[in-house]
Amino acid sequence: MAVVFSGTKLPQTELAEIQKEIYADWGTFRDGDVTINEGHKSSADVYESKVVVNMAAYSSAAVTAGSDTLTAEKTPVSLTKVQFADTIDYNTLLDTRFERSMQGGAFNTVSSEFDNAVLQDISPAISETMESVTWDGATTAQKVLIAALTPGAAQGSISTRAQTLVAAMPVNLVNSLPAIILHNDSISKATPGAGLGDYKKVLSITAITAANIAAQYALLYATLDPKVIKQEDITIYAPLAHLQFIKIANNSVGAASNQNFLVEGDNVSYNGIKILFKPLVGFMIASPAKYLHILMDLASDVSQLKTGENANGSETFWYKNVQAFATWCTNQRYITLYGG
Repeated sequence: MAVVFSGTKLPQTELAEIQKEIYADWGTFRDGDVTINEGHKSSADVYESKVVVNMAAYSSAAVTAGSDTLTAEKTPVSLTKVQFADTIDYNTLLDTRFERSMQGGAFNTVSSEFDNAVLQDISPAISETMESVTWDGATTAQKVLIAALTPGAAQGSISTRAQTLVAAMPVNLVNSLPAIILHNDSISKATPGAGLGDYKKVLSITAITAANIAAQYALLYATLDPKVIKQEDITIYAPLAHLQFIKIANNSVGAASNQNFLVEGDNVSYNGIKILFKPLVGFMIASPAKYLHILMDLASDVSQLKTGENANGSETFWYKNVQAFATWCTNQRYITLYGG
C-alpha cells in the first residue's frame, strides 16, 4: 500500500547533548604564569632599583663620598579599559529545542537550557580572548612605533623578522607582552624613555620544526644571562605548537635520536628550565616570571560577567564584562626574546 503524507516533515530526534566549541584557557590568569599586579584602575607607577658598588683599597680614615650608585626609578604605565558586551534576544530561539525550557506565558522567552548550554560559555570565551591578547597582538600605535625602529643583525637592534611578525599581528586595543618587550618607554632602560626595549635577542635563528627544535632551544639557552638561569622562576614561554614538535623530536626513530627535552606528564622542561606553552606567534620569551607583568584592577575581572534585562519594556537582555588591562616588563636586560 502506498504511503501518503501531507504537511511539513520535521525531524523527530536530535542529539541530546549540544556539541560545544572548545575554549582554551592556557593558565596565564588562573595559574599566575606571569606576575599579575592588581589594584590599578587607570594607571600604575612601576619602580625598579639598581645598586652599583666599587671596591677600593682599605683605609682607616673617615668614609667620604665615592662613586657607588643607589638608583630608584619610576615609570608610569597607563591601563586600557576594555569591555565585552552585547544583547541577547531569546525570541530568536522560538521554534527550536530551547523553547521547551521556556516558562509558560508569551512574555517568558528565557531558555534555561540555552543559558546552561550556550550562555555560560561567554566567560570561557572571554578568558580565551584575554589569553590571546596577552601573548599576541598590538595596538595600531605600537605597530607604527615598532615599524619605525632601525633593524639590525646585532644585539641592541630589532630584527627585520620581529618587525615582520609585529606587522602581521592582529590589531588589538592592548599590547601583548612581545610587543611591549620590543618597544616601551621605561625609565629604567639603558637609554631611558620611548624606544627599543633592552631585551637580548637570539642570533641566527630559523623557522622551528620538529627536526631542528632542539638546536633552536640550544641557541636560546646559550643566549641567557648566567645569572638568570639560577632564578627559581626562570621560564621559557613558547608557542603552542612547540609541545607537539618537542614530543615528536623526543620520540624520533633512529640512532641520532636524543631525549633533548624532559617531558613528565604536563610538565615540560629544557636543561632544567620549565616550558609553558602560550598562544605566541613566532616569538619565544625566556625570563623570570617576576619580570613579565599584567597590570589589572582585579584578576577576577576576566571572569566577572554581569547580565540584566534591558529597560523600557524591552524583551531583550544584556551582558557585560569590563577590564582595566596593560602588559609591562621590568629588568628588561634579563629578558631574552627569541625572534626579537
